[in-house]
Amino acid sequence: MTDPIALSPAELARRGEAFSRAWRMKEAYADLTAALRLAPDDPEARYQMGRHHMRNGHVEMALIAFHELRRRTPGYRDVAERFETCLGRLRFPPPFDITADLIAALDTGQIDDLQAARIIAQVLTRRHGIAADMALDDTRIATITSNRLFRLYLRMCRNIDPAIEAVMLRLRRQAAGLEPGPALPAGLLADLAIGFANGDYVVDQPADEAAVADRLRTALTGAEAVVPGAAPSLVMTLALYEAPPVAAVAQIRSAAADDDGIAAFITRFHDEPLALAAEPVATLGRAESATTDAVSTRVRRQYEMAPYPRWRGLSPPAVRDFRETLARSLPLADLPASVTRHLPARPDILIAGCGTGRHPARRAKTTTCGSLLAIDLSHASLAYASLKARELGLADEIRFARADILDLPALLPPASFDLVEAVGVLHHMDDPFRGWQVLRDLLRPGGWMRIGLYSRTARRHITRARAWLADRNWDKTPEDIRRFRRELIAGRLDPALEPLAAFADLHNLYHLRDLLFHEQELTFTPEMIRDHLDRLGLTFAGFSPSQPEILYAYRQRFPEDPTATDLDRWAAFEADHPDAFLGMYQFWCYDPH
Repeated sequence: MTDPIALSPAELARRGEAFSRAWRMKEAYADLTAALRLAPDDPEARYQMGRHHMRNGHVEMALIAFHELRRRTPGYRDVAERFETCLGRLRFPPPFDITADLIAALDTGQIDDLQAARIIAQVLTRRHGIAADMALDDTRIATITSNRLFRLYLRMCRNIDPAIEAVMLRLRRQAAGLEPGPALPAGLLADLAIGFANGDYVVDQPADEAAVADRLRTALTGAEAVVPGAAPSLVMTLALYEAPPVAAVAQIRSAAADDDGIAAFITRFHDEPLALAAEPVATLGRAESATTDAVSTRVRRQYEMAPYPRWRGLSPPAVRDFRETLARSLPLADLPASVTRHLPARPDILIAGCGTGRHPARRAKTTTCGSLLAIDLSHASLAYASLKARELGLADEIRFARADILDLPALLPPASFDLVEAVGVLHHMDDPFRGWQVLRDLLRPGGWMRIGLYSRTARRHITRARAWLADRNWDKTPEDIRRFRRELIAGRLDPALEPLAAFADLHNLYHLRDLLFHEQELTFTPEMIRDHLDRLGLTFAGFSPSQPEILYAYRQRFPEDPTATDLDRWAAFEADHPDAFLGMYQFWCYDPH
């Protein structure tokens, strides 16, 4: 190999980028470091260093590289987009203050709020001094009222930090008049109410607070109702405990000019419920499912009551054709020309089990589609999905419809799609293979599938907890889900369940319902995936793990499998790295014909 000293910075940057794409990470880093040492102001070398860090899973290092590039060379290539993407994926705060960047991303919705909640909470607790035992006097209340990041976090994210939850609970007791302290400004009270709603009211209500909520509910809905003319503080204080009556929220609209938190409150508790109730949802075929599958019926009922997840924003993606989508999703793939030659630039796509629409919205924003049909069992989930698509300007890009996967053979002609995606749905069916076969039959010759299935190894703590709950006939009501959360946090349950306390889903009622109290959940292994693929006549193309460093670690362990497609070796890898697929297995496969 040519000595780096003999190469120019531009040559080093080009070779480093090539090494990085080939996953020769040490050589890539050496060349890019040498290029920057020789030419620290060269924007391309710094840009490639940032991309290398992203590819390697070092998001914090990538953010630093792109931050420095934004400072040195504003507007260079797609650095702004990549920087914002890194913001949503950070696990630890960088050495510089990113408060302004997070505020800008939250203000514009250009951040994945479900992913970004953890890093925002860390910035608030480590840099802004939000702590469980912080004073809540006039001075401190004024400080947090003017803290826009804190306010936007309450408004846009589900809180996942115990210290912030403790502060929220103390503020709630002050607002209810149960603890001494200054009155909360209306805007802060409004955002605090949205914060509790973002957790779907998963936190407990002590008896004295439940009594306050009862009085407020009676005042706003009973015979002595103060509507019309409801005081904003009454409506917003009730919203700390439950969604207030829409009619009562309508009466405080005139107060919205005082603070954008109040405007957000009215949107959340008045405009959005009315819009969701009126949102038209199409149905494929019959108005009611022809399927009498008992599991499908129970799962549908669950998501009608608890649509999941309630997302707010997305990271800023770049639209690309299908070939580039595959290249980015499968960085180690070495697909034969017979497979890639006929890839459609604008594929027809089916997303089966789209839930509340985050998946199809992301696909529409990342891949140029010929058509995009997204189906789900739940009317409530589809209403939210449709509403969000319109907010994002995607109403003409996505067709939503209610349907059961098992009914699709009677509703859609075979071989209708170039790409079929089913992420997080097959493992909730009574017979996942049957559902997968139905979707397989909708695939055109040479078509692709993207599948997401729960890992038996990674879900071991969850499987243990579900069995523990089933043995004790634990109910699935909101009250019992809250009781389980309370007992788990207090350490009063089986010590074997303690790992669950670290799960972010613990901080949202519907997320926790989905995690531990789901109507149906099956898990898989790499060997099971291989067997299913063989039966379906599909070829495994590779995993797309959420953490790129997993691919790198696999390559280090099994260099003899450079495309990372040997599922037996993946089984051995997962045995040594049991949390590698903690989210789920997400993989691509295709029809080789």
